[in-house]
Amino acid sequence: MLYQKSTQRHTYVEHLTVHSASSYGRPQINNGNKILLPASALQQLIFIKQNGPMIFKIQSTQSQKFTYVGVLEFVAEEGSCIIPDWLFENMNFFNRCWVIVSLEQSLPLGKLIKIQPHETAFIDLPDPRAILENQLRNYICLTQGETITITFNKIKYMIDIVSVTPKTDKLAVCINEADVEIDFLQPLDYTEAPPQKLVKNNSTLGMEQDQQQQQSAVFTGKGVRLDGKTGVAQPRKQSEDVKIVAEPYNPRKNKLVNGIRQAEDVQLFTGTCTKVGAQKKQL
Repeated sequence: MLYQKSTQRHTYVEHLTVHSASSYGRPQINNGNKILLPASALQQLIFIKQNGPMIFKIQSTQSQKFTYVGVLEFVAEEGSCIIPDWLFENMNFFNRCWVIVSLEQSLPLGKLIKIQPHETAFIDLPDPRAILENQLRNYICLTQGETITITFNKIKYMIDIVSVTPKTDKLAVCINEADVEIDFLQPLDYTEAPPQKLVKNNSTLGMEQDQQQQQSAVFTGKGVRLDGKTGVAQPRKQSEDVKIVAEPYNPRKNKLVNGIRQAEDVQLFTGTCTKVGAQKKQL
């Protein structure tokens, strides 16, 4: 009896040509990092035991750049793959250039991701953390050093993946069904406002300086006499300077005498009066 040798494969590695989503007419995959692979890839992958979602490593044949992605559908033309526009630009690809696509089976679950938005406008959005968490549902994994694109209200925001934890030589983590903490760093265009100097105009020192300036502002011009003669300006003696002396409060000075407010130097009437039809009567 003859036995057929098993041809089961334990991994998937293929050289494929790459195309951007826009050039292939599939712009809907731009919102995330899932790619399109040919149907022949699915025929090979069904024989490979896989725990969790399928994750692939895409490596450039022109440089050492690489990234990790998921797969959305197996509908690409044979020998090619379709990737999002933002990833196409980050990897410096051009249409029909060759890339290496391989299955990754040991990417750790993410615990902490540090991100840095390019614009302050993103953190000014209402609840940017909730917006980011909702958009990251379209991502299977994140690679340290790459720049992803988040679209909200038809506006694109670029975000750098600064670091991922746990740290491995793969520099990437799986975020599918993982409890990941996100740490926001200051945006690239963030600038601190210059500190405002507070000037206290009503301070004691400022009031004393104002009084000294007012007292030192003595008239230094020329006077004109009414008789037409030229007046000779004489320097003012220091003793003639006006001195402001605070007079102590005198409660008797403002006392009402017979219902009439009297000053200290006012003399009461001591004269005489004449009554019609009577003699003079002295008051």
